[in-house]
Amino acid sequence: MTDSILIISKVDSFMVNAIKVKLVSSGFNCDFESTDSPTITKSIDEKRVIVLYVDDSIFEKPDLLIYLKDKCNDDDKKLILIGSPSDFNGISGYISDNYLAGKLERPIDINDLIAILIGVQSTNVVEEDKKSILIVDDDAVYLRTVRDWLKDIYKVYMANSGIQALTWLAKNHADLILLDYMMPVTTGKEILEMLRSEDCSKDIPVIFLTCKSDKETVKSVMPLKPEGYLLKSINMAVLRSELEKFFNGESLI
Repeated sequence: MTDSILIISKVDSFMVNAIKVKLVSSGFNCDFESTDSPTITKSIDEKRVIVLYVDDSIFEKPDLLIYLKDKCNDDDKKLILIGSPSDFNGISGYISDNYLAGKLERPIDINDLIAILIGVQSTNVVEEDKKSILIVDDDAVYLRTVRDWLKDIYKVYMANSGIQALTWLAKNHADLILLDYMMPVTTGKEILEMLRSEDCSKDIPVIFLTCKSDKETVKSVMPLKPEGYLLKSINMAVLRSELEKFFNGESLI
């Protein structure tokens, strides 16, 4: 399936329009949004691939750059930059190269852009086949660590509380939830009870990933039927191995 592409620029200039026309004639679905548009975040949400035509005016929109970075991080959006080396240096203060699908210096050869877009498309099916995992933990450092461990194999999403997890699950799907036990305000057990009580999450498998290993804690959550109970002391290789077992249908308890 052809990805729908969003071109973002201050104005729909001659060059931006030429890029759009060439992409459409090459079979891509392509829309344009101005950086000043009140609907730009909605358009970003609806598109998987974003082409950002960079000029000095973009640095007057730091909130937009931060939003783009977050969308690349959380929703696996593919971002391509068109600009000058100095533009790229400025953007790097907000969005690192790790989040980019490509960078093209002006003036561009549109065939180079098409080549990047074809490369993005070729990975689309593989990405869609990945299992999705939601990690729920109040420790931001540990959240990012586990995400980095798993992101090459799974689609990984993060929530720092039970409420944030339920809010996300109301609109999104997860094949598995990795849940911390020791959390402020609401414990992992209480969060699991909440998950089991909601239609959007009651059937999603849950594995505890926690520091709590005493028998009483483990025993207290068994009536809620989690699929596993793993300790945070495990390393990346062990966690990957345990998750592979789970998705292959093997019991972790």
